[in-house]
Amino acid sequence: MTYASVMVHLDASERAMHRLSLAARYAQAHHATLIAVYASFAPSPNWFYRMEGAAHYLDEDRNRRDRVRDVVHARFREAMQSVPVETEWRAVDGDPLAEVLRQAREADLLVVGQEDGSDAESFVAPDFVETLILESGRPVLVVPYAGRFTSVAQRVLVAWSGGRESARALHDAMPLMSGNTVRVLQMRGDRPRHWAEDTTVGQVARTLLAHGIEPTVEEARCVD
Repeated sequence: MTYASVMVHLDASERAMHRLSLAARYAQAHHATLIAVYASFAPSPNWFYRMEGAAHYLDEDRNRRDRVRDVVHARFREAMQSVPVETEWRAVDGDPLAEVLRQAREADLLVVGQEDGSDAESFVAPDFVETLILESGRPVLVVPYAGRFTSVAQRVLVAWSGGRESARALHDAMPLMSGNTVRVLQMRGDRPRHWAEDTTVGQVARTLLAHGIEPTVEEARCVD
């Protein structure tokens, strides 16, 4: 199994090009298409209209954001010149969260960055990353804002609950597990479990073995 397309979110933050480099390495290694989606914070025009000369300020802000977008696009082209991978650039307009969600649903893997409180350019929208994880329906790889990363997922921890969310996450992330160290952890507590959550960690291991992945498995108890 592999991902045919890797989509990476870009913005004007300091970490954006590092995120691009990591996504490009992974796309190259797996012969996937790399799709860059540029989306940055866009102020709502609703409150601008309460100001005198609102149209002027909106135009100024739009022109500034267009210039920043063009700078990031140029950096993207320069960074990809020497990378033998098929690439595509997309710049969305409008609500950045809604637009990135629409784009993400056609991707096999979405790569995004953790918001950095010390870098204002890393803020795109409230709960941007969290909403992509919960609402995109696609596997999302979140790159931390601290540290340097040259490879993806060499050690994988699968948190197993026995439910549908775990099953979806397991199968979506399976291409990330191939050739890597995989550990499956199932937490059990005293809370009554629904019958549909009775899939065991042993069944998970059997599923992974069928795909050539040899995991280690562990069960632990938690205090509810």
